Amino acid sequence: MGSTTFSFSDLEKLEILAKNDPPRSLKNHVSDCLTVFERFKNHRAVDAKLLAKKASISEDRLFKGLFYCIAYHDHGKGTLPFQLKIRGMQAPDSSHSLDSLPFIEAQIKNDPLYEEVPKLQLETLVVASHHSRLHPDKFVSYKEKMPFKYFNEYLMGLEGFVCERYLDIFGTEKSLLSYPHFDEPNYHIINYQFSKFKEIYPEDSVVRDIFSFLKAGMHYCDWWGSGFDLNKQFSINDIRTPLEQATLERARNRDRKQGRPERTKITWRDFQNKCGEAKGDAFLIAPTGSGKTEASLLWSQNNLRNHRLLYLLPTMTTTNKMRDRLANVFGNENVALVHGTSRYLLKEELKAEEFQQFNYKIKEMSSFLYPATVSTVDQILFSLFHSNQWETRNDALRSSLVILDEIHAYDPYTLGLIIEAMKISGEWSKFCVISATLPKVVRETIEEKTRRKFSHIEDEEYNSRVKLEINIQEDTIDSCIDQVISSFLLGKKVLVIVNTVNKSINLFCEIIEKMKGIFQSKYSDNLIKSVMLFHSRFIFTQRTVKENYLENLPDGPFIAITTQVVEVSLDIDFDELHTEAAPIDSLIQRFGRVNRNRPENVICPVCIYQVETPRPYEDMDVIKSSVALLEGAGRQPNELKLRTLVNELYNESYLSKIEMGLKKAQSLVYDAMDQRRFLYTGRLFDDDVSAYTRESDIPTATCIPIEYKNEVEKLSALERVGYHLRVPKWMYDKHRDEIDGEIHYINLHYDSLTGITNEPPSKTRLGN
Repeated sequence: MGSTTFSFSDLEKLEILAKNDPPRSLKNHVSDCLTVFERFKNHRAVDAKLLAKKASISEDRLFKGLFYCIAYHDHGKGTLPFQLKIRGMQAPDSSHSLDSLPFIEAQIKNDPLYEEVPKLQLETLVVASHHSRLHPDKFVSYKEKMPFKYFNEYLMGLEGFVCERYLDIFGTEKSLLSYPHFDEPNYHIINYQFSKFKEIYPEDSVVRDIFSFLKAGMHYCDWWGSGFDLNKQFSINDIRTPLEQATLERARNRDRKQGRPERTKITWRDFQNKCGEAKGDAFLIAPTGSGKTEASLLWSQNNLRNHRLLYLLPTMTTTNKMRDRLANVFGNENVALVHGTSRYLLKEELKAEEFQQFNYKIKEMSSFLYPATVSTVDQILFSLFHSNQWETRNDALRSSLVILDEIHAYDPYTLGLIIEAMKISGEWSKFCVISATLPKVVRETIEEKTRRKFSHIEDEEYNSRVKLEINIQEDTIDSCIDQVISSFLLGKKVLVIVNTVNKSINLFCEIIEKMKGIFQSKYSDNLIKSVMLFHSRFIFTQRTVKENYLENLPDGPFIAITTQVVEVSLDIDFDELHTEAAPIDSLIQRFGRVNRNRPENVICPVCIYQVETPRPYEDMDVIKSSVALLEGAGRQPNELKLRTLVNELYNESYLSKIEMGLKKAQSLVYDAMDQRRFLYTGRLFDDDVSAYTRESDIPTATCIPIEYKNEVEKLSALERVGYHLRVPKWMYDKHRDEIDGEIHYINLHYDSLTGITNEPPSKTRLGN
């Protein structure tokens, strides 16, 4: 069609298109979107009622506002430039979002939604930003441009259809649309709206919840309508049945692996049943490997009222594994994965035949529109700072059941942000906070600051269980090598955890060298498969391979030398643990990687070694106190005793750190909201976006080892993610490639066994 020319009169005789792949008329697209809206209205009725009450507005007017957004969001496509462009012809630069504004303004100009700022047209702002973020310079390039020619006859005919659908949905006639006069630049409409932002004050922050509700509803209807997914699920209605089926299958697989008769049904444990009976917010405290995930999902079933399900975790690795797990329960099509590299991980799944519209699926996932979403907690916390997609994420926060797993893993500042998110979320959302090592002082702080009432559920059945024999060593972990190799030769799987990457590399090399000497001529590449180094400085694809291998180890002896990346990430089960001293909660997490799925009479050895520096932890006194507490607990403490030690270490003296974190979080969040006038969307410019949500003295940078240059420059930006590497920013700044363009290279040698090194790049590999 590119060679065909059309006059305005020619186009008037044709169908006005909204989409071209496949072709879809503007009327049919609006019809599809309103079909989704009707379902959305029924689905979100209770949530909308609570929001309307909070904002002192009419629930009916709230939904009518969303109807107007959907009905008029694409009227700017009824212009000559858009119809030329969609047919592959040369056309003047235009924005259909901007060109839709006269219609939505004409409908709501004399009927304000939010009386506190009566001239502020929230619906107009939604239409203006339905394809991009709202910011003060939006559409400024069209400042002096007069409107293009509209297909008035078609759009007036479309108005009749809109009125019919309005009557069908609301049971009353829609107020007449005063057809716009196009006698000034459309930019004036949005510019006037931006001037009204000066009238929004902190006490009007409820305006952000109204706006996010409208924006989220707009995206549901527009994206599902565009993808012809008119009957997609908003939420999961039955959690228990597929959960029981998936849990039974996992248990049967474990039975087969251990040579036991396969069980025929799942019997939930006492604390899991208590979770399934709990109403409202809940704290769930249970040991690692005891079935906390299943318990939290049973809690979700009992609190489910058209909610979405959000499962939030501290690391990308934990989210990857949990998404696989929940997708096995609810199906890939119902469970989203959201974090910094999720687009790369999902590229094959979403490019499959049934998911041709890759970008739509990714947008829906990252906007938290799926019935269930597994995400790093950071992705929700970014919404507090009004970064991209804050509107849909804020809407998800306000209308979901939120499971906050591994809550102990966060520093006081991040905990402060989580508390602010809980406060902002509103009464319709519910939270289940999970940990094996949650100090009492943290639980009490969450309850006090959020003003929420939590049920407190513990796994009392496991309280008396003893799984480990703890041995406090006087030496550093360098002295463990002989014992580690000896246990390996006895057929054991041995886990060694150290606190820094450099220490893990050095220890790995020493163990390998010593084993070469022992095996001598028998040494082969098979030995390398039996000894693995795992830390955070491997490229993404290799790190993923290592994670999967650790979780599916073959029979026989094995040695894994790791950093604390395994504390809250992998479902692994070793026979013996050697670990550097660390804070007590970290140590207990490390203990959970040993003797995970074994009979109750099995006790596994744990050796704890002294450290000369607290790195990467801040306080040496906390580490020393943790070791002293373990010494006083005896060599075989039960699960209850270990949890008690956490409360002894993190007592009232820890409260001051929490208070400081809360104060910092609250200050930064409300400063960001105020600066962005509660509605604008900003950008996070720092490469290390977690710098906004985590308190760390070691900022990081994403780069690619320069030895892969020839390979990655043949790849798309998405495919390059497999070669991404996170290193301390100081390391990147010191060794960055002089030609620092779109791809950030680091000039250091990369080794597949040890990760990034301190050595210069290999000339041989650079030459390939």
